[in-house]
Amino acid sequence: MKKTTFSFILSSLILIAVFTPRVLAQTSVSLAAIPPRLEISAQPGETIQATIKVRNDSETELVVKTEVEDFIVKDDQGTPVPVKQEVSGRWSLASWVYLSPKQTILKPKTTQVISLVITVPADALPGGHYAMIVHSPLNEANLGGSGATIAQKVGTLIYLDVAGKINEDTNLLKFEAVPPLAEYGPIKLITQIQNLSDVHIKPIGQITISNLFSQKSASLPLEQVNIFPFQSRTYENEFSGKWHFGRYKAELEAAYGKSGQVVTGLIYFWIIPWKIITAAVLGLIIIIVLILIIAKKNKKNQPKPDQTTPTPPAETPEINSPQA
Repeated sequence: MKKTTFSFILSSLILIAVFTPRVLAQTSVSLAAIPPRLEISAQPGETIQATIKVRNDSETELVVKTEVEDFIVKDDQGTPVPVKQEVSGRWSLASWVYLSPKQTILKPKTTQVISLVITVPADALPGGHYAMIVHSPLNEANLGGSGATIAQKVGTLIYLDVAGKINEDTNLLKFEAVPPLAEYGPIKLITQIQNLSDVHIKPIGQITISNLFSQKSASLPLEQVNIFPFQSRTYENEFSGKWHFGRYKAELEAAYGKSGQVVTGLIYFWIIPWKIITAAVLGLIIIIVLILIIAKKNKKNQPKPDQTTPTPPAETPEINSPQA
């Protein structure tokens, strides 16, 4: 028994000795890109200079590599996905950007300034061009050959708007109430706007809700987010509150673009607490039936009036005329 216990303790100590250094050697790497988004306007053939920053929020020194990549958006939430290969020249920006420095040593809690030189070709298409400046730590330098590192990549999105004649248009793919007929609130309002423009847009507007008497019940602002060219964005709003009654009208109006274009939508939805109404109607019907039954019963039990034989009228005596 003692031998078994000693063997178990010895095995436990060996396991602790083997695995503990690896856990303690893990280092959490934390970088921050400043600013997260940079929007620039330029003329064809113009050269633009700008700066961004990368900050080391870790407790250890980092060697950080900085590079520029085009990106695409695949979902309806505007999530940028960097791509190594050059995307369509209609939207590409990475090949126009020069970075300095491309690699830097960052001590803990320090910040490095990165210079950007953007050379816009003379034949650049008007509209939006997009790229991402990506900062990534070089793991080998961070660890010194031992342990594991939880690496983090961060980036600054570059939106370049090249001046010229551009098309601005949208398509309202979806504007609906969920559900369109409900017993109680709240009601979700789903809006999906597709950008058919040559440049990214940021619709600014609201959904106005009115009741059956055209009285304003609520005003729900749209989240102010960018929609990239030929991509869509889904918005979710909520008409809050539980107790509502009747038909409601929801009107969407949002402005976008430099020329003040407007996207509009109109839907109706109903909120009817039908269970309560049904119970009330049934209760009222029951009360009316009971009243009628009681009234009929009371009428039946009322005493009938006495029926007496009427006294015939007295006969008038005959008067005999005197004989002559």
